[in-house]
Amino acid sequence: MPETHSSPPETRISVPDPDSAPPKEPPPVLDVHPAHHAASTWRDFFVHIATIVLGLLIAIGLEQTVERIHQHYELRETREALEQERKANEKAWADDEHDWRRTFVELKNNLTVLEYIRQHPGTPQTALPGELRWIQSPFEWNHAVWDAAQQKGVVQLMPLEESNANQEYYRILTTMNDQSLQAWNAINDAHSFDLLDSDPTHLTPQQLDQVIQLTLTALQKHVIFGYSFGRFAAEYPESPHTITWEMIETLRPLPSQLDPQGMAAAHQKTAERMKAANSGPNGTTIDPQALK
Repeated sequence: MPETHSSPPETRISVPDPDSAPPKEPPPVLDVHPAHHAASTWRDFFVHIATIVLGLLIAIGLEQTVERIHQHYELRETREALEQERKANEKAWADDEHDWRRTFVELKNNLTVLEYIRQHPGTPQTALPGELRWIQSPFEWNHAVWDAAQQKGVVQLMPLEESNANQEYYRILTTMNDQSLQAWNAINDAHSFDLLDSDPTHLTPQQLDQVIQLTLTALQKHVIFGYSFGRFAAEYPESPHTITWEMIETLRPLPSQLDPQGMAAAHQKTAERMKAANSGPNGTTIDPQALK
């Protein structure tokens, strides 16, 4: 038989189509770690809780430390600002005392003129022993730093003694500011007549009496304001002062000071009553003799 030769199998080469999409790659394999196993014993549970608590305590401690550092610097800055504010008040104090003395003399001058008009009716204004003046400058003081310290709560960071000392200092100044405004209003009331006629000799006797009384009221309020200057000088002697209790007392001398010999008996009687005001074994009772 003739030999039969078979053809080798046809080899086909697959040529990729340039227009076809590239083959998709398999998705990456995710590396998933198994979850931490739950606490299987009480010991593990308490260790876990203790770790959480310790972390919270550390966080709270760090927060409080930062807050205390902030409060420390804030308190130091406030103290420095308060010191500067006090120095500013000391500089304004001399002007306040100067203005107080001037207003006191003005009111005394006005009373002298008004009394002369009452005693010498018909006297023309040009013949009066002076002219009326109604000038008063408001009390000047600084308190913005203290106000801010109170609003921010910095005052609560101060020791109690320091806080009370600052509170008392500014309370006295607040009182003096109020007294200054009261005197200012009283002075404005006293010379409201000059809105219609500035010549006091044109006042009727009734109007003149009213103006004199209003002027006395203004002077009284101004003197009360002056006593606060004296009180401040007594409580803060380290600051310079020219208005003291003793100075105010010289402006309102007692009858026994004006006439020591003539008023000696009356002065002695009053002194005995005042001594009996605090009598008894412990000095806590009023002797009936003090009221006779």
